[in-house]
Amino acid sequence: MSLLARLGHKSQRPSATPTRPPCPHSELAPRWDSLEDMGRADRVTFYVCTNCGERLSPEAARAR
Repeated sequence: MSLLARLGHKSQRPSATPTRPPCPHSELAPRWDSLEDMGRADRVTFYVCTNCGERLSPEAARAR
């Protein structure tokens, strides 16, 4: 523990990294498990947001 910390002084470091606003998931790329299923909307396994990289289930993608 530093001397300043023992004396109760607060650090001059900036606070934690600024939070980013939530991603709107405006562009979703479909992903399939097999080549035979590719192109079929009813066989999509999950979607990937092209902005933030988050994976969404087909149900979550429909709900947004």
